[in-house]
Amino acid sequence: MLLHENEVINNLLNKNLKIIQRNDYFNFSLDSLLISNFISLGRGVNKIVDLGTGNGAIPLFLSERTKAKIKGFEIQEVSANLAKRNVQLNNLEEQIEIINDNMKNWKKYFNHGSQDAVITNPPFFKFNGNSEFLNDLDQLTFARHEITITLEEIIQIASCLLKDKGYFAMVHRPDRMLEILDLMRKYGISPKKLRFCHTKLDKQAKILLIEGIKFGKDSMKILPPLVAHDEDGKYSQEVLKMFEPIINK
Repeated sequence: MLLHENEVINNLLNKNLKIIQRNDYFNFSLDSLLISNFISLGRGVNKIVDLGTGNGAIPLFLSERTKAKIKGFEIQEVSANLAKRNVQLNNLEEQIEIINDNMKNWKKYFNHGSQDAVITNPPFFKFNGNSEFLNDLDQLTFARHEITITLEEIIQIASCLLKDKGYFAMVHRPDRMLEILDLMRKYGISPKKLRFCHTKLDKQAKILLIEGIKFGKDSMKILPPLVAHDEDGKYSQEVLKMFEPIINK
């Protein structure tokens, strides 16, 4: 495949997948792998939407776990084009479709309540209007800060897309947990399971994984913490297990 300036093709961890990335755009991180492994993907999950798919890492990861049809929303044209090429690179055109549009325009592409699952690795940081705290590159700013969409809008859109009893999964920062829980309940998504992720066992949680069910019952499990690195700084056995390819799906 012909590469453009600033592009490289990387193996997607140890999986049977490859990914094109640009060094001046937001690249996939461990967060994408963690949330892709966290979401529930039972037999009833046949249609999935990834809100803010970037270069398509989450759909690629999900393709190893499920045969469900996956659609990824991405507002930035360059990232969306990378995602489309990554789908082609891995011969997943029959399973994954990338939509280059603002996710606020979801009604152009989906019926209300039509999706079995919605997943997202959204911008983590609120924008307070002070541009000094933003990244120099606009494309990184959009990926990390709530410039084009807010956390509440993302959760509201997810709720609109989900069928009754559909799954919503998100990776975010622990310091926004209370806000996330309030917004999920506000839009009819009952929080069902939550897991904190730590870089090391003696460090504060850095990442929050949360899943909810549209119009589900009020009960939530707090799962054991996930520790990404051992004392020697190497990836933990649990994370390394996620790196491995999945033979059957």
